[in-house]
Amino acid sequence: MRDAPRANHPYYSIDFPNSEPTGRFSNGYNIADFIAKALGFQMSPPAYRSLPMPSPSTMEGFTGVNYASANAGIRESTNAQMTISLKEQVESFTVTRARLKALLGGRKPLNNFLSKSLILIGVGTMDLLPCCNFYLSFPLKDNKTEVERLINMYNDTLTALHGMGARKFGIINIGLIGRLPSVQMSRYSGDASGLNRCAAEFNAALWTILSNLATKLHRFRYSLADFYGFSNTTFANPSATGFTNTDSACCLGLCATYSYDIVCSERMDYWFWDDFYTTEKACKLATAAFYSGKAFTAPVNIKRLIAMKG
Repeated sequence: MRDAPRANHPYYSIDFPNSEPTGRFSNGYNIADFIAKALGFQMSPPAYRSLPMPSPSTMEGFTGVNYASANAGIRESTNAQMTISLKEQVESFTVTRARLKALLGGRKPLNNFLSKSLILIGVGTMDLLPCCNFYLSFPLKDNKTEVERLINMYNDTLTALHGMGARKFGIINIGLIGRLPSVQMSRYSGDASGLNRCAAEFNAALWTILSNLATKLHRFRYSLADFYGFSNTTFANPSATGFTNTDSACCLGLCATYSYDIVCSERMDYWFWDDFYTTEKACKLATAAFYSGKAFTAPVNIKRLIAMKG
């Protein structure tokens, strides 16, 4: 697979406060930011690598930690050397957890703290593209074995987090990867429906493991946000939500001023910001559906999940 792009340059975050690049693959806020805003914060928690270790002085006003890495995957090999894999993110959580345990005074207050925390995860797209043979020169294969392997790794990750005290999981499934501008512009765009079937297969398996974990693990609570279904509904009638373009990227190419790429002026009209990621508007609408809506979440929305006893 080709090298992962970066969002540490303009035009990324052009509509973010001060228009300074933040590493977000968007023109502004993303879904994590809007969920944080719904919880009363200004934006999503700061990145793990930018934070000092939790200490008595930093615990006041502590809002959480962001371990995410754009373009990362479930597999360690997905965009390796360019991202922080899901496994590495969990390892970082382990370090934070150990420090919090010392600060909070032991296992019991730590578990109480973690049981009230929301663990938000959205991963898998970058694993699925090569799994489904995007970028490769031969037709789509039967991806059942590879999807099963990814799902088993996902299951192990969630089980490990639960074992460390996490109880509330907000899980965002995979969208319509066959509709990504990067796919539509490629010479393999004829297999876009195959890519969407691959995503649907992954999502069905994800729903199964979440249901099973809720049965097996003590107080394992979750909200599964159906980004696939939400995207499909939006694309079927884009004008209903004010979109005029759901096919191409607002910011083309590398989305960089230094490469003389073009950024659209009517960003509210576009679903896609770049070749892979959505605009701030798309993220805001998706968050509204996932946080307090009913149609695209199961078994509960994120707001109800947070209100549950951990």
